[in-house]
Amino acid sequence: MMGTEDKTLFCFCHWGGKNKVLPDGSTSYVGGITDQIIVKTGIKYNDFVNAVFDRLGIDPSDKVLQFTVKFDRAQLIRLRDQEGVNTLLQFNDGFAHVYASSSEKEPNSEVAPNMATTRISTTEVEAVSLGSAEEEQVSADTPIPAPSNQWITDGTPDAAANWSELLVGEGQAFENADAFRLAVFKFSIANRFHYRILHNKPRYISIHCAADGCPWKVSAGIEKKSQNVSIRKFVDSHSHPPLDSSQLKPRIRMKWLGGIMQEDILGSPDCLPRKVCEDAEKNLAIKLTYRQAWSVKQRIREAINEKSGESYKLIPWLCNRLIEAMPGTIATWSCTEENRFKRLFVSYDCSIRGFDVGCRPLIFVDVYNLNGLHNSSFIVASALDADNEMYPLSYGILLSMNEEDLLWFLEKLKVVVQNREVVVVSGTSLPFLSSLDKMFGDENHSFCFHCVKENFNKFIDGNTAFKVQGRGKEIALKYLSDIAYARTLDSYNEALGKICSFRRELYDWVIASQPERWSNALFRKPRWDHLNCKSTDSLNSFIEEEKFVHVLELMEAYHEKLYMLLHSNKLKIEQWNLPIGPRVAEKIFENQKAGDNLAMTVLSDIEFKLQELQGREEVVNLKLWTCTCLEWQMTGIPCSHACNAITMTSMNIYQYVADWYKRETQEHIYAEVMDELAKFDIPHPDDIISSASSGNDVVLCPLSPHIKRPPGRPRKEPKGLQVETVKRPIRCSKCGGVGHNKRTKCSSVGQ
Repeated sequence: MMGTEDKTLFCFCHWGGKNKVLPDGSTSYVGGITDQIIVKTGIKYNDFVNAVFDRLGIDPSDKVLQFTVKFDRAQLIRLRDQEGVNTLLQFNDGFAHVYASSSEKEPNSEVAPNMATTRISTTEVEAVSLGSAEEEQVSADTPIPAPSNQWITDGTPDAAANWSELLVGEGQAFENADAFRLAVFKFSIANRFHYRILHNKPRYISIHCAADGCPWKVSAGIEKKSQNVSIRKFVDSHSHPPLDSSQLKPRIRMKWLGGIMQEDILGSPDCLPRKVCEDAEKNLAIKLTYRQAWSVKQRIREAINEKSGESYKLIPWLCNRLIEAMPGTIATWSCTEENRFKRLFVSYDCSIRGFDVGCRPLIFVDVYNLNGLHNSSFIVASALDADNEMYPLSYGILLSMNEEDLLWFLEKLKVVVQNREVVVVSGTSLPFLSSLDKMFGDENHSFCFHCVKENFNKFIDGNTAFKVQGRGKEIALKYLSDIAYARTLDSYNEALGKICSFRRELYDWVIASQPERWSNALFRKPRWDHLNCKSTDSLNSFIEEEKFVHVLELMEAYHEKLYMLLHSNKLKIEQWNLPIGPRVAEKIFENQKAGDNLAMTVLSDIEFKLQELQGREEVVNLKLWTCTCLEWQMTGIPCSHACNAITMTSMNIYQYVADWYKRETQEHIYAEVMDELAKFDIPHPDDIISSASSGNDVVLCPLSPHIKRPPGRPRKEPKGLQVETVKRPIRCSKCGGVGHNKRTKCSSVGQ
């Protein structure tokens, strides 16, 4: 265990009360007694225990002590021995909380008291021995004013009603001035009155009721030997009735309200500001404007970013842990010259091995925005297993999506695929598409057809030169799909001619959109009939809940979900009743059903001619595994024509399925899967040195990045396949001429 440095702690000692959970997720120690002792480094366990029980004036038999640490006020730790005392001293700064309770009672695990609620006295515990010190004590005979809550009506929401006892009386202590101000804010909402701050100095705060002549007031000051704030005077009585909901419009500080509503908003981070308004009115009786609700969400996002600041220090530790747990894993990061985090790349050894031994050389790459993580980008690369299910391969976090960072990620991805020639399918919204061409070759880079289709749809809706709506728009999209899925050049040219006849502007758009990157007929490398980034669509739901967490939580969540996914898919192999997976078997069944109505002509023992209802004829060669429709060659799965021919010969159809889809391949892919991540010894960020070694200038850990808003107005739509918009020409409604209207230079005017 690390040695504790010499320090002195102001220790709150609680007994006889209970922890009351507040609507904002914090808790308050209500009732009982609270005293204080001062603890110094070197205090022995027995001396510490005796000091606590003597100060509280209770019998230590059948009692247990528990404490909290600075980085997790919501978790009680049992104080059993000297090591527990050392932990309390090491992992608390300035002050600490110790709770005494009966051993037969079940301890409350959610304890994060922001304040004590009874009289307070102070003594000092010297190292090893106990000593006395000057005490500033409130007499036990002094009555504590009880809160006058009789005028709170039933109209107060339950959440706010729980705040009516936050201010108890003189001597009540708070951890700092902000905690005191927040308590007054909540107290005023619960009791429905306005207040004004008369004095707001660093060491003294005085607050009065805003109503003229009302005696209610509270004042607090900082304790002499610590930064704790305690109430010095409290008059809890009003000379006026409480305000109704329509009149109660408190002066709101967004950071306070954000802290109160943070838990609810983080539970549904995609909620709209209007929903925040409704929740505030329902739970807190506070009416917010739309702008205020938007500001609350921004405050919470800033809190997430602030929380993530320290977590960047733990990135090297977690990367090393991943490599130790699974040698061969690539987990690397880089930072700026100022030692600020810049980018991260992670690829697990089991994923690398699985891709190498069984997955097709096909990779899907796409980017997602991380709303909570400094608005950074989450870039993923995934493949397909033998049953056409998503197989995550690598991921990265890029603070700025520029060409340099994207090339850095692709270089690491190139190391993962090693010397295999792969086809990369990417969304057209991915910036700097040329980076993929540089790294993998433009002949191996395919555009996601789903993204192409979206851009085509936007082009139709955004041009005023022509109107394609209703049935016409549906026909245009069908022609585009025919162009994409056409397998032969004849079919491609036929579909292209149809869209040209339908609308010349649409034909020009298709030609300008580089169809050789997304059309089956023109793209020469095998894609196994996967034109869309279906795997990354699945990955979008895979990480949907993690878009608002900080970097360390994202890495841990990805590890946990990948662990569950790999183990689940490995167990599914045992349920395969056929030599191929369920998805591929379903595809073969559909092709068999479609081939039942085809007319067949036997050309030889291995060649068969099949005629479709439309009159088109296709020739199947069972020896070469080919069909003139090219579907068998492109997918590796027998097409409807091949299925009919195979059934005719009474052969086992599964023998004609490519090895990519076989059970043996799936077993090789999932032969090695990861273990759960061991985090029992994860260090605290404060214990990690954030500096560079003087000798080799090696950065030990990154610091949180500085985020600046880029100049100019943010772009609403991602940059994708852009085609110049056709402007609508001016046309005369009188003569039908182009370039003028009926009021200017029309030859028919006046005739």
